[in-house]
Amino acid sequence: MHPSGLSESTSKKILAGFDKHYRAFQQASVQAKSRFDRREWQQLFDDYKARLYFYDKQVKRFCIDLKKELNTDMFDEEVWINTKRAYINLTSNYKQPELAETFYNSVFCLLFDKRFYNNNFIFVKPSISTTFIDMDDPVIDSHYIKTHKLEQTLQGVFTKLSFITPYQDLERDVLRLKEQFVKQLDLSEDENFELQLAKGTFFRSKAAYIVGKVVLKNNQVRPVLIALLNDKETGIYVDALLTDVDNISVVFSFSRSYFFVDTDYPAAVVDFLKAILPGKTKAELYSSIGLHKHGKTLLYRRFLKYSRSTGERLVIAPGIKGMVMTVFTFPMFPYVFKVINDNFAPPKTVTKQQVKDKYFFVKNHHKVGRLADTWEFSNVAFPIQDLDEELIDELKNKVGSSITIEGDLLIIKHLYMENKMIPLDLYIKDTHNKDDLRHIIKDYGRAIDELINADIFPGDMLTKNFGVTRQNRVVFYDYDEITTMDRPVFRKIPNARYEEDEMAVDPWYYVGPNDVFPEEFKFFMFSQNDSKEIFSKRFGKLLSADYWNSVQDNIKQGNINDYYPYRQRYRMSQIYSQPA
Repeated sequence: MHPSGLSESTSKKILAGFDKHYRAFQQASVQAKSRFDRREWQQLFDDYKARLYFYDKQVKRFCIDLKKELNTDMFDEEVWINTKRAYINLTSNYKQPELAETFYNSVFCLLFDKRFYNNNFIFVKPSISTTFIDMDDPVIDSHYIKTHKLEQTLQGVFTKLSFITPYQDLERDVLRLKEQFVKQLDLSEDENFELQLAKGTFFRSKAAYIVGKVVLKNNQVRPVLIALLNDKETGIYVDALLTDVDNISVVFSFSRSYFFVDTDYPAAVVDFLKAILPGKTKAELYSSIGLHKHGKTLLYRRFLKYSRSTGERLVIAPGIKGMVMTVFTFPMFPYVFKVINDNFAPPKTVTKQQVKDKYFFVKNHHKVGRLADTWEFSNVAFPIQDLDEELIDELKNKVGSSITIEGDLLIIKHLYMENKMIPLDLYIKDTHNKDDLRHIIKDYGRAIDELINADIFPGDMLTKNFGVTRQNRVVFYDYDEITTMDRPVFRKIPNARYEEDEMAVDPWYYVGPNDVFPEEFKFFMFSQNDSKEIFSKRFGKLLSADYWNSVQDNIKQGNINDYYPYRQRYRMSQIYSQPA
């Protein structure tokens, strides 16, 4: 075949491969609505886990098939330059050009060596703007109304969702919603405003979310999120209304699992979300709607741009150095890079593969807002001039088997990127405001309690293994000892036989490999007495083996707690003092 014909046919095959992937992705999103409607929670979670690997499986299958038709043993520069050009032409009027480019990159990088990973052959930079994509159907429904018409408008919104399951009491819910809209947004009865709502409903875990914004007079904009739940006995009901950026940002946090949302135009949905959640990056927002591979593309592009446009140098991240990971960052960059060490100092006994398996475990588990999401990368090239000398020495000493130096580049074979947080131990050390200290220690206790009741045992619960987010929430990010709650054995410390027992270096009782003694926690969690007192007073139950055993018993009976991404005070059942 003539080289130009080969490039044309190859580009069409790659795009067809992407189409197959996105159809499967959309089908999972459509299915999510049915799962919510029928309360098929386990099936929805199984769909969530399966969707995580749609992309990689499709890329691998496609490359296997493509190799049967195309000789990839020899790299023909002209063919692949022209293949990329042909692909740009094919996607110029496409609904998801940005995702198609990411798919192309994945195919190319699986077929060929990293020395060809440049903008001549792959989309290091985007070739098509997503700003002006022609849409057959807008992704936003707009309602121009007065406050006294809000009930009628909301009634229509809920009816249009077309759930099979009946609403618990729709008239009550729209009346409550109107009342809360008026209260939270300070609306007058005759005030004109625009209510913009995303057409796609966002599904995750056991909840559905309607996301939008209100445009008030003088173009003031407030975000809107309506949470729906589905009770087995009574049906679907409105659980909460959120109208401020901070609270809605928590719903879209990197410490939560990804949404299902059905759309032909993900770029438009992300742009809409970005407008109401300006503190979120597009990488985070694409990831939040299940398109984490493109989120990873955007994150890498952001890193490249940051590297080239600032004078900052990569340095070892602040905090106590971990025994399992080497962590580094640009001082003002909002992400950190984490590389698994070659060797682990005692008492750590895990292997590199086991650490990777733990990250895999987290990706496949309900994060309940307490586990940091990560993006996994291979063969990341860092200009050596961007690395601090101390960091270079650290990398050579700690992760030498994972790095190679090629010319002026240091290449790391495998790493994770993660949102930067303030290590909890540093936060506590540097906080002099008693109210802030009390809040963060209570949230630390809440984080542990929510994790264990969601069948997640963090393992190493030292404060250095937790971080504090922009919203002052405590999130766990050290996964080498994480496991399910059926693994540990929670015990009380036996009474000392003699007075000398308590003075001995070694315990006077047998300690099994999985034994955990909760009453010891307060001794290693905090060094300051005031911190210990706050924790013991609010979360004394976490210092009792009886409580941990009761949580295990509860989980064995299939009773895993649900935690929703907003505070109890925003729930309608709390506001109106009625059980939902």
